[in-house]
Amino acid sequence: MGWLKVLKNKAVDVPAGLVLEAGERVLATAATDDGALVITSRRLVAPAGGAAEGKPWHLVDSGRWDPEESVLTVSWVDGSSSGRWHLTAPGGVPDAFHERVNASVLLVEHVRLDRTRRARVVLRKDLGTDAVLAQTIVARGCDPDDPELVATTEQVAARLAEQVGQEP
Repeated sequence: MGWLKVLKNKAVDVPAGLVLEAGERVLATAATDDGALVITSRRLVAPAGGAAEGKPWHLVDSGRWDPEESVLTVSWVDGSSSGRWHLTAPGGVPDAFHERVNASVLLVEHVRLDRTRRARVVLRKDLGTDAVLAQTIVARGCDPDDPELVATTEQVAARLAEQVGQEP
């Protein structure tokens, strides 16, 4: 990686209190209205809110970068409140964010039992431990305890795990 790319990716300094785990690297930083947003090889660290200590990439359900408004919005698999940050100096954060989320996704399959009973089964990699995790994200308004939906998504998760050489 050339020096120009490093400078572009780090729009602001890494916050002094950020502690990196062994093997973790800072990939990009951005200035926000509240401080610095940091993209590391293992997590997203935000200046305030639910990601202040950092959230691992496998917990990102979706994200959206709005270049016109300079806003990064993130929703989380664990159901915690979405994050929304206005990036006053985005640096390489939008690209690094996209790359890290994609690096954590191994396989995705949509399950649709009927018009209202839908879910997404996602096989993800914990980029800190390399563990493979199956996540079921039930569509809005669906009963997550619907026996048929649960059975179907469990079967899909087992099949996807086999495809990447994991035991269900």
